[in-house]
Amino acid sequence: MSVALESVISRWLEWGGFDASLAPEPGVLSAWSAEVVRPCRDGADPQTIAHWEERHGYRLPAGLRSLLLLSNGLYRVGPLVHPISAIGPMIPFAAFPGMMIQPESWFELGNPNLQTVCIDLAYRLPGGGCPVFTSGDDGSLDPPRVIAQSFEEWFLELIRQGGREYWFDPGFPDLGAPWRLHRQHVARPGLESRLAAYAATVEGMAQAGSSELEIATALGLARGDVELIVRHIQHSPAEAQAPSAKGSPIKTR
Repeated sequence: MSVALESVISRWLEWGGFDASLAPEPGVLSAWSAEVVRPCRDGADPQTIAHWEERHGYRLPAGLRSLLLLSNGLYRVGPLVHPISAIGPMIPFAAFPGMMIQPESWFELGNPNLQTVCIDLAYRLPGGGCPVFTSGDDGSLDPPRVIAQSFEEWFLELIRQGGREYWFDPGFPDLGAPWRLHRQHVARPGLESRLAAYAATVEGMAQAGSSELEIATALGLARGDVELIVRHIQHSPAEAQAPSAKGSPIKTR
């Protein structure tokens, strides 16, 4: 069933109680609707969203949940916001200095066109919400970067811009690197004493390119234990990381 974009956006703005000045200019949404056959879909079942949150262990931002209930996905060139069934763990397309295993809280939010847009559900920024960031692209030498301090901030500007990837505009402000901000705002994962003794060895093997399975086999550990160790050792404070420090993504096979 076709759902009118104008109706979805109007109801979302009403839900958020946003000032009228923040709404898209007249004609922006009608032009968008004219370019895309089905920009909106039927809303998601609330139970489906609840099951997603239970399965992944993270609560979606209120603004994202509200949008999905109004339209389960939003489209222009590609999916600006995925339907709930397609919001899943982020796939990296660029290197994150100092990171070997990406946080479990990083999810791909949409795939508009040039790069995927992701969200970190592990924390809320002071005065904001869950940060929204790009995946980056090593091929174009474009690093991952935070593009909004909350879903609501990102989505408001997205609809004002008619669904275009405005964060690639020249002069777009630098809001920080997602991995550095994650380490600043999320506590370092703990490590029990029986595993702490392996930390230095695991770090050396991981940096040398060994896979989780290879490390586990060599040290007589479970793969889950190796992942716990890696998550701990890579989570040093961002300020302590040398600018040139590189963490090799650990192989999962």
